[in-house]
Amino acid sequence: MHLSECYRLLGVPRNATLDDIKVAYRRLARKYHPDVNQNDPTATDKFRLVQEAYKMLKDSDEKDLSKEIFSKNASTNSSTNASTNAVRSPAAPPPPKAPTPKKPPQPHPKIKIEVKQVNNQIDPINSDPELRLKLDMLRRVQDLLKQKKYIVAIAVVEGMSERFPNAPEVVHWKAVTYHRWSSELILAGKLREAEIYLNKALNTDPKNRELIFEVKRDLERVQNLKNG
Repeated sequence: MHLSECYRLLGVPRNATLDDIKVAYRRLARKYHPDVNQNDPTATDKFRLVQEAYKMLKDSDEKDLSKEIFSKNASTNSSTNASTNAVRSPAAPPPPKAPTPKKPPQPHPKIKIEVKQVNNQIDPINSDPELRLKLDMLRRVQDLLKQKKYIVAIAVVEGMSERFPNAPEVVHWKAVTYHRWSSELILAGKLREAEIYLNKALNTDPKNRELIFEVKRDLERVQNLKNG
């Protein structure tokens, strides 16, 4: 997920402070939390997207702060070393300075304070057509799985994978769909086809430990049925 998409997900401008980002994240996290959206099958995906966006922006802000501190420390050390060298090297005493005429006191400059406003009325997820399309298609995949229309679900999720190749939630549901279909094939006694889709699920989302555990267990089951 790119930083620009993270800003768009949270509904904040690119020059937003970390406090602005935290406020937007808390608002959206409360809105999309699965515990208060039990009738919405896409709430979990929305909540996960908001969490990932906040984590990436927070990590990016911390990296920028570390670079700034390092730069200031390097500049301070350089100035200190230069001062030390100047003290150590012998130099002729400076000539006496002429008295400096006193200047009349100057008025303090006016400080312009910029106040940022965060618009809490905009729903960044529902206002983004690409995100809305992705979530609507994920909802359709979940409905198809509930109806056991696995072939149609596979066609939909594979089409989504071409359009959103780097979306983690699409990868997740693609692997889940392959696994659900393989389970039906095992029950139907179609062990060879089941093994094909189990391997597809394994290769699609290899970082999902829970899913990989179930897939490997089913692969062992298929092998035992073949040998039996």
